[in-house]
Amino acid sequence: VRAWRREGRALLPEGIDLLPRVRDGAVAWEPTAGTWQVWVIGARRKSRTLNPMHPEAGTRVIERFFQPCADRAPGGTAEGLNYFFQDELQFGVGSRMWCADFAEQFRRRKGYDILDRLPALFEDIGPVTVKVRLDYADVKVRLCEERYFRPIFDWHWSRGMIYGCDPGSRGRNPAEFGDYM
Repeated sequence: VRAWRREGRALLPEGIDLLPRVRDGAVAWEPTAGTWQVWVIGARRKSRTLNPMHPEAGTRVIERFFQPCADRAPGGTAEGLNYFFQDELQFGVGSRMWCADFAEQFRRRKGYDILDRLPALFEDIGPVTVKVRLDYADVKVRLCEERYFRPIFDWHWSRGMIYGCDPGSRGRNPAEFGDYM
């Protein structure tokens, strides 16, 4: 829960954190002069999905899927099973993914607090909008790579195996995995 001062169509970059002022579902806050918007933004878990930005995403998929298959492969993995193919890989979480440490990771990697500019992910808030969206996408892609794709690749590579996947959108939705590039 944050408030941003609006000047024309732009929101000023630094919002006011109102979460400490929320009591019984109401915000106890009097805005100063000018036009303000109060935003309530939350993240909720979607059932039957996999968040590839979760710190243990790739490790868990390896533990629960790849390793049990490899343990049962005749002749060892590289000889009896030399590849895995995931048909129509879909995470199901949508393009605005979030994880518990996303804001911290963003701040460390980009040098500013995304929570102060969160409305830029939902509407045009002025000249800063494009930068915030690009920075968000960059952090999202890097976390997906580091936490999901890289561990799975490394597991396969270390065993002389290949991993491939077919995107559910057939490449028509570049945001499906953050960014194909």
